[in-house]
Amino acid sequence: MPASPRVVVTGYNIRYPLGGHVTHNLNYLVGLQRLGCEVWYVEESGSWPDSCYDPDRSAMTSDPSYGIAALQRVLREFGLEPNWVYVDERRDYRNLTADETRALCRDADLLVTLSSATWLPEFLEIPRRVYVDTDPGVTQFQMSAERAPSISGFASPYDHQFHYTVGLNIGQADCPIPTWGLNWRPWFQPVVLDQFPYSFTPEAGWFSTVMSWAARKPMVFNGVEYGPKSEEFLRIADLPLRAGRRFEVALGGTGAPKEELIAKGWRLANPLEVTRDCRAYRDFIGRSRGEFSAATNLVVKTNSGWFSDRSAVYLAMGKPIIVQDTQARRALPSGQGFFPFASMDDIQAALEEIDRDYARHCRAAHALAREHFAAEKLLRRMLDEVL
Repeated sequence: MPASPRVVVTGYNIRYPLGGHVTHNLNYLVGLQRLGCEVWYVEESGSWPDSCYDPDRSAMTSDPSYGIAALQRVLREFGLEPNWVYVDERRDYRNLTADETRALCRDADLLVTLSSATWLPEFLEIPRRVYVDTDPGVTQFQMSAERAPSISGFASPYDHQFHYTVGLNIGQADCPIPTWGLNWRPWFQPVVLDQFPYSFTPEAGWFSTVMSWAARKPMVFNGVEYGPKSEEFLRIADLPLRAGRRFEVALGGTGAPKEELIAKGWRLANPLEVTRDCRAYRDFIGRSRGEFSAATNLVVKTNSGWFSDRSAVYLAMGKPIIVQDTQARRALPSGQGFFPFASMDDIQAALEEIDRDYARHCRAAHALAREHFAAEKLLRRMLDEVL
């Protein structure tokens, strides 16, 4: 491995500059930087108009100014402010010129694709390319054996030599997600632990999460329909009434039956306030008692083993998590700090177990993060495997 590898990381920050997205990408950028890498962040518009979300106006726009300023603030904190490129819908290059970007890629050692929505032809100049699948099932169901090439707005897994996935069970007999002949390596999302410090709040009463209602339409693969998270959430909508406990959801998206959920005892937080930036996102998690979250019907129905980068942050901050069972427990020990559920009874049992010794389960949650999600440990493994 080179002494100081140059690594280009792609993501989805400027177009959607909210806390969860930025946090996810930042953990890679800072983790790689701490391993001695020269890290660059690159994003493009997808070549379509109005591709950027502006939270101040709550509107889609062609102007990336808000997202660029938000990214620069985050990068400045870690000494990475000069190291970014954005290509807008007119194919104008921001911060670096097109020639400088090509030179950057020619001299790079590694591409890490975190968002399949960014692709530049010059990425093919980078000798080693890693695809990190953060949307298992969706990624593979949209692929085909014809090996479609990458284009603006779509990074094809086939244009990468190495493939990692948070679908921990892809390739196993009871997981119907196709591999398309690729070696999908199981992968936990990295967390830079000191950016999400242990926060013991025994007085906190609310189990919380952040979710988008019906973020995508159901998908059909081999004649089987796979639905969104809202489908699974509605199965446990009566939970606050049944459990007599307090649950808070920063609920975005359209079509959610908000009045009905409030009547059932859910507290709905303003999703824009909670995810305005990394600090707001971290503070929301830090003041929670733990996480409670449903998963998408797709990742549950396929036994995918999906595990959320958001849940990893809860664990890092010492927050026990009660999350819908995707069979991730095959790879991550459960019963202390981590409680996968398949029924209302499972949820009730997890709540009672956490209450019996809240401090122990907080420590156990943090220990799971240190063992399985520490960015420098995970990214060191990736670099050793691909360089």
